[in-house]
Amino acid sequence: MTMPSRRPRMTVLLALAGIGAASLTACGSSGGPPAAVPSGSVAAAATNLSKCDPAKSTLSLTTGAQGVAAVNVAVKEMATKYPGLKINVTASKSTHYPDLTQEVVSDIAVGKTPDIIMSGLNYLRFWVDQYHPAPIDPAALPSGYRKQFLPAGTVDGKVYLAPFQVSLPVLLVNTDLLRQAGVNPSTPITTYAQLVATAQAVTAKTGKPSVNLSTDRLGDWFAQALVQGAGGTFAAPDGAAAFNTALGQQALGLWGTLAKDKVLLPIGYLDGFAQFEAGKLPFFFAASSYISQALSGIGSKFSWKAQELPALTAQGAGDAPSGGNGWVVLSQDSCRAAYANVMVGLMLGKDASLAASGAGYSYIPVNSDAAASLLSSSDVPSQLRFAWTYAKPLTNWDAFKGNNIGPIIQALTDMASKLQGGAPNGSTVNSTVTQINDLEKG
Repeated sequence: MTMPSRRPRMTVLLALAGIGAASLTACGSSGGPPAAVPSGSVAAAATNLSKCDPAKSTLSLTTGAQGVAAVNVAVKEMATKYPGLKINVTASKSTHYPDLTQEVVSDIAVGKTPDIIMSGLNYLRFWVDQYHPAPIDPAALPSGYRKQFLPAGTVDGKVYLAPFQVSLPVLLVNTDLLRQAGVNPSTPITTYAQLVATAQAVTAKTGKPSVNLSTDRLGDWFAQALVQGAGGTFAAPDGAAAFNTALGQQALGLWGTLAKDKVLLPIGYLDGFAQFEAGKLPFFFAASSYISQALSGIGSKFSWKAQELPALTAQGAGDAPSGGNGWVVLSQDSCRAAYANVMVGLMLGKDASLAASGAGYSYIPVNSDAAASLLSSSDVPSQLRFAWTYAKPLTNWDAFKGNNIGPIIQALTDMASKLQGGAPNGSTVNSTVTQINDLEKG
């Protein structure tokens, strides 16, 4: 068995500092891995399981807190299929992808490379470029797995990550506050102009800001959603930033427009979510994975809905970026790699998908059989039904090169903060694109 390579201690400490310095978010992610991390050992190719003795293998898996229930389902199924196989699960207390990345990098640094890891979808290139995971065979995935999600885990035509819990950017709307302000909540809000006009009407009634579009938690993701929603391109196929166009600048100008019109509540994501849950905020830009939490926290206090984000104009809207996470195989032993691939498949099966996207979560089910089961009840709340039935294409999240993804995400977060603070669109977007493309060359 080939042992994982070790990194110099000082390099590792600097790497972890780079991750932690920008760890400001939870379910999504601002910040990320360091600018440069020495490459890890190449993952082993899976062998034929007939050559492996389960009693002689111990599989290790690291997951974020949001994946624990589904992992437990797969662990039980693996125990039935392979008696004697030991599986050690390390569960992070966090749902925050930079935290999870930091924990895995730390383990690898001391020679404890997990066989399977959960990764935020925007860290795909980081793992591929720096740690060389084993490709996943799409043909070996369960028949019910919705392969439409695989592009979010694909690099150069090979699948390295199997999307597991998938979300999309959404707008949560307190329809009671709209109604109280004399606005018909059934009137579609599909454009920036409609959002701003409605927010102004509510603010005129309440005297308080009406919209939270945070920069601290998912600034890079929301920026991508705004650009693509306008029909623009966020990242070119070669990884270069491609949003420094008139269209991109207009789309990203929503932060400044909301602030200029005094309808923006410039607080962080978690604080904004708390305001929405308390019934004090009409509009909250969110990840669809937060819908279930909102249902639990709001109960019957007020009426609300979840919808797709408004776009710059009603025409030309593009696909939203996928959020969420997936599984990556880093096994450095061929038998463990084979067992890891089987377990990944089980975690994408019906039962595990039900646990991953069920009543406790509002991720888009990646398994069609699980989706059918979840939607079979007549009393599924409309907000959950919106999340569970979403079937439009989703693009990669931050399709930039992985060796500098941390500084790139930070650059996008800084850009969003500057725009929210009133910085001019043109020069702010231009300098950000230049910064990203310089990092891409590094």
